Amino acid sequence: MSFRFELTTPAARLGLKALVWIEHDLDNRSIRNRLGSLRQGFYGDAREREADCKQVIDGYRHLREQIGRSMRRFPPSPMALRGQFERRGEIAPVNPAVDLYNLMSLTTGLSIGAHDLTRVTGNVRLDVTLGHESFLPLGSDSTRTVPAGEYAYLDGAERVLCRMEYRQSAQSCLDAGSRDCLFIIQGHQGTGTDLLEQTAERVSELLRVHCGARRGETCLTP
Repeated sequence: MSFRFELTTPAARLGLKALVWIEHDLDNRSIRNRLGSLRQGFYGDAREREADCKQVIDGYRHLREQIGRSMRRFPPSPMALRGQFERRGEIAPVNPAVDLYNLMSLTTGLSIGAHDLTRVTGNVRLDVTLGHESFLPLGSDSTRTVPAGEYAYLDGAERVLCRMEYRQSAQSCLDAGSRDCLFIIQGHQGTGTDLLEQTAERVSELLRVHCGARRGETCLTP
């Protein structure tokens, strides 16, 4: 599979970092009954690491300030997960792969996402939007354009795969049939390379053990 990822945002201004890799042969059918004890362990870690996680999340706040977007209106995914966890004592299950990387996001404060490569056109880049890019948000049935001046993951058809680290596209989200998938851990100026690499290794190992995945190429490291 020939694939390339590019980070083309102005590093000096935004300081975005991304660690991107591919997982092959994913079995994303339901295994929730096997994740019970694993979840509880992650929930315990999330409570113990609350201060560290919130410090990482604060880095996304700085990004919002840089582009003039509200944290309240556009909460980064790890902030939304943390809020859900604090309200309910757990996070809602979606499917095995998403559940696993959400648990890692909850305990690290890092934004983690994944995209089904069969529903991605061409290569992917992390870039600043110009205002013409189309976006079908997860949970919506209508496509819209995103404003200029944000950062987003875009495929070769100029479709938004993820708007900032706020909302993923319904177009590329993982489902039970997803097999070859692009995984992304997005950091910022306050997240070291070691944290991103260690988190990626842990996510990949969880996917191997619980979903039978086989790690492929790393497309970009910070």
